[in-house]
Amino acid sequence: MRRTFVVADFGRPPGYEDRLKRVLHDLHDGLGPTLTAAVLGLRAARELIARDRAGTEHLLARLEDELYGAITDLRRIVADARPPALDEAGLVPAVRRYAATLTGRVPAEHGPLRVGVEVRGELPPLPAEVEVTAYRIIREALVNVARHSGARECTVHLWPRDGDLHVEIVDDGVGTDGEALPAVGGTGLRSMRERAGDLGGGCRVEPVSSGGTRIAAWLPLAAGK
Repeated sequence: MRRTFVVADFGRPPGYEDRLKRVLHDLHDGLGPTLTAAVLGLRAARELIARDRAGTEHLLARLEDELYGAITDLRRIVADARPPALDEAGLVPAVRRYAATLTGRVPAEHGPLRVGVEVRGELPPLPAEVEVTAYRIIREALVNVARHSGARECTVHLWPRDGDLHVEIVDDGVGTDGEALPAVGGTGLRSMRERAGDLGGGCRVEPVSSGGTRIAAWLPLAAGK
């Protein structure tokens, strides 16, 4: 006798796909950069340990704190919360803090990577969605710079203009034609574009005439209000 099993499809709750997409983005854009920075730090520690034990111990202590932060991030992502760094300090200090975790960790042909953060003018109070999106885009862009560009200098610029928050990440690395980057960090670039697009903004990647790459995003300040 052949048995037939019928599996009932009760469907998914409203908003399931959107929530799943957001969680996957947050896992990639939130934990990914943190763990990448930790890996780079471990590489630096391995190179440092033979000649500077005290410096190595200090670096490892920082890495321990960062990994505990990643655990906190994971718990908050599961709870659908915003990155803890934003609650603790706000957008610009949080970006400076993450930039500091990368500075000096990435060996390059002409020296370690240095990351700076510059704010043009005074940023207005930012809606929560804009703040989170800007932070995620900047972190993902910096990961691409650290892992793939071979840059020694990178600067993050933020400024308000014409109702948008503008975010720009410029490096002096190998450069791209604007289409090559997806092959290198495709998921990250798609994620940056989707995040900006979800708020009615945009994100583009373009080469710098003097060498390197510019990632530029604009986010409507009215988004989320």
